[in-house]
Amino acid sequence: MASTINVERFLADLRELAQIGATADGGVSRPALTPVDIEAREWFRQKIIAAGLEYVIDGAGNQSAILPSDPPSPKRILAGSHLDSVPNGGRYDGALGVLVVLEALRALKENGLVPPVSLEAINFTDEESAIMGLMGSRAMSGQLSAEDLASARLSQFELDSRLAAAGISRESMLSARRDDVLAFVELHIEQGTRLESAGINIGVVDAIVGIRALQVRLFGEAAHAGTMPMRLRRDAMWGAAQFVLRARELVMRDFTPGVCNVGIIHAEPGAYNIVPAQVTFALEFRHGSEAEMDAMQSELMRLLDDCASEFDLRVEVEATPPVVPAQMDESVMRAIERAADKLGLSRQRLLSFAGHDTQNMARIAPSAMFFVPSVAGISHNPNELTSDADCVNGANMMLGTLLELLKDYQQ
Repeated sequence: MASTINVERFLADLRELAQIGATADGGVSRPALTPVDIEAREWFRQKIIAAGLEYVIDGAGNQSAILPSDPPSPKRILAGSHLDSVPNGGRYDGALGVLVVLEALRALKENGLVPPVSLEAINFTDEESAIMGLMGSRAMSGQLSAEDLASARLSQFELDSRLAAAGISRESMLSARRDDVLAFVELHIEQGTRLESAGINIGVVDAIVGIRALQVRLFGEAAHAGTMPMRLRRDAMWGAAQFVLRARELVMRDFTPGVCNVGIIHAEPGAYNIVPAQVTFALEFRHGSEAEMDAMQSELMRLLDDCASEFDLRVEVEATPPVVPAQMDESVMRAIERAADKLGLSRQRLLSFAGHDTQNMARIAPSAMFFVPSVAGISHNPNELTSDADCVNGANMMLGTLLELLKDYQQ
């Protein structure tokens, strides 16, 4: 039975795929269901067929390569990620997670393995939010609604055009839910510095963080910026600035490894010579459990009230729908860890602070994911880099993990 992948073929595929949507500075631009993404999807289809694997596309446009059991099992073990990218992103984010599974299935097939349970490599549609975040896995896990499609980030005409380019429709997307998944596993680049800094080969994700986003408005009073004494000002920007810095201190002190961010801020009336009467900013914070998220939100809101009170400001807060933390399945994590141990690779458990398709798959099947290191933690950037050695480790890890899961899930 295969114990290693074909390194030369695997790395050649990685470099070949990176030419589809390549940017001048070495990155990749393949937003979901644009012509370059459609080209990448066709490239993937051809690789599947050339490998002698079964090719399937579902109603959400998720593409699959299947190595069937004999007879075909009613349920399957799935693994994969996504081929779409952010605009001017890197060549490893998502793509590496699809290609490692394709290579693992090829290696198994070439070694004559007929698995006891069918194996499936999957490319999820639109993980990177060109249309909506994690769209393909949302559809597969039954979380996509007609209202979601109506509020997509594209015009409704553009949405329908892109779906048609992939041979799918709104109706097919809404009927794409599956109940035949035994287990799911995903490889991804870390997109951070923890593994590289610690000299660890593999990060076994034990939870994917929840995300809460709030729109905060602080109301003060407009005044002449020259004639109003500083001590009398009700400056909404002062309250916002105070909150941003103190929120940083609060989260680092009391909620590590949780994170918070203020990524948008806008002052009104917005003039050099007017004290800001209103400031609106976007607050996002992340942690690995609902209990930690609740505690963070409580303390951040207390801090916001304190900062508003200090400058005599009124506060309004509007919440957007949250992303709930996803706990990874212990049995799938142990399969990943057994594979690492057999390959002699160091490992540690850690949180994922980015969203991934695994969090949706965890709603319908035992699921987990693992990371390989990112050089300097750079991602969503043309300079994104994971070394060839770590990419190969990831591919052999995926092969080993699938073999471990087959032992756990034999019919």
